[in-house]
Amino acid sequence: MIVEISLKGDFMSIRKSLFISNAAMIMIPVILFFLYFLFLNVVIGGGMKNWTQNFQHRWQTQPSGTNNQLFTDLKKTASLESEKFLNPSFTDSITKKLTGKNVGVIIRKDEKALYITNRIKDLKNEKLPSFGNEGYMAATWIGDHPYALWQHDFYFQDGTKGSILLLDEGVPFIQFARKFFPMIFIGLVIIVVFTNALLSLFMSSRILKPIEQLANAASNISQGQLDFKLASSSKNELGKLVNHFDEMRQKLKNAAELREQYERNRKELIANISHDLKTPITTIRGYVEGIKDGVANTEEKLKRYLNTIHIKAAQLDRLIDELFLFSKLDMNGIPFYFENVDIIAYLKDYVEELRLEMREENVQVFLEIKGVFRTIVLLDRDKMIRVMNNIIYNSVKYGDKDQCKICISVEEQGDLIEVSIGDNGPGVPSGDLSSIFNHFYRGDPSRNSTTGGSGIGLAIAAQIIKAHGGMIWAESPPGQGLIIKFTLSKQEETGDHA
Repeated sequence: MIVEISLKGDFMSIRKSLFISNAAMIMIPVILFFLYFLFLNVVIGGGMKNWTQNFQHRWQTQPSGTNNQLFTDLKKTASLESEKFLNPSFTDSITKKLTGKNVGVIIRKDEKALYITNRIKDLKNEKLPSFGNEGYMAATWIGDHPYALWQHDFYFQDGTKGSILLLDEGVPFIQFARKFFPMIFIGLVIIVVFTNALLSLFMSSRILKPIEQLANAASNISQGQLDFKLASSSKNELGKLVNHFDEMRQKLKNAAELREQYERNRKELIANISHDLKTPITTIRGYVEGIKDGVANTEEKLKRYLNTIHIKAAQLDRLIDELFLFSKLDMNGIPFYFENVDIIAYLKDYVEELRLEMREENVQVFLEIKGVFRTIVLLDRDKMIRVMNNIIYNSVKYGDKDQCKICISVEEQGDLIEVSIGDNGPGVPSGDLSSIFNHFYRGDPSRNSTTGGSGIGLAIAAQIIKAHGGMIWAESPPGQGLIIKFTLSKQEETGDHA
């Protein structure tokens, strides 16, 4: 039973997945932290409206509302009537025009404060921005508090330096962050840990899980378990690795099955050789003992005994010869002498000789040329005669008719020549057709050797055809006997060939 392990995936490469994961490792915590900070502002900082107003206020470059008009008027006064800032009644009027409980004004001359509104009296001893820093500063630390500061520098009539400072403490981001730092820090840690855990789980499902399954598959292979299948629909690097790994597993399985088949064949070969050698040897031994014991007490009996011994010895000689030939063919130990041959002329000469040999055995041989052609093939003449003889004598040996008919036909099939050899015998069951080219196959299940065959004639024929680069197969249509077909490659016609 084959267990299938399916690794599903998408078309995204591992490189792209790692890039997206690293980008997400940065972006997701930033987004989550922003949402978390927004949540703290909404729940603790006074609601969305207050947070929005404060955010907008922090980043505007001009004071808001009435304070903007007051700051503009003070800049005009500094330009036209700077001495007014020395008048206490004028400076006291400034406080009345300020809006916002966290807003204050400082009038400074020669780095000394002429006027400080009561709301920021505690800043009189703090170091304020020096002359020459005119402009807007969104967050300036003065003492322990950050302020939004607008500064305008000018000169008094006596030439001394002066500055107008408008400060707004408001509810700044920095104050909020300092106040709720523990909650912000804990939230940031939780967000980073959660994001890393989530992305690690995602990447492990895409990378670590397939690798773990590959490791398990490698462990199974190391233990000799090859009956499983890895399949991946992913087109990324891991998907290709999985598919290549399964190809390797399949090749290992095929090699293991082939090795087991070779071992079975070796054992079967030994058993068959033992059987086929033992039968004639037993017969020879029996007849020799009969002669020694005086059973063959007449000249006729003695002649019959010796004739049987001769037949069995010849049978043993043929068997050993064919075993030797098959073994050398199997190990590519026999040289082939190929030459360009006109297959039609070759078959005609062969059939003429065969008819003379088969005349006394009541065998008819026919040759049929399907079409008009003269085709050159590359073959070894002697080895091809062995192929033809093995096939034909096999048909004659197992024929069950009073008169055996052998029909040899040849025809063109594109770039190939197809040769067919059919008989009028009993044929072979369809389930055994693929086995008749195995060594020691016999149609008789009892392996009765009375016909004198070795059982490897067709196996030898198959080996020789394979060496010619052709294919050989068998057909057995109902009522038509056995037909053996094989192919040979056509060659370019160059000159005359016998």
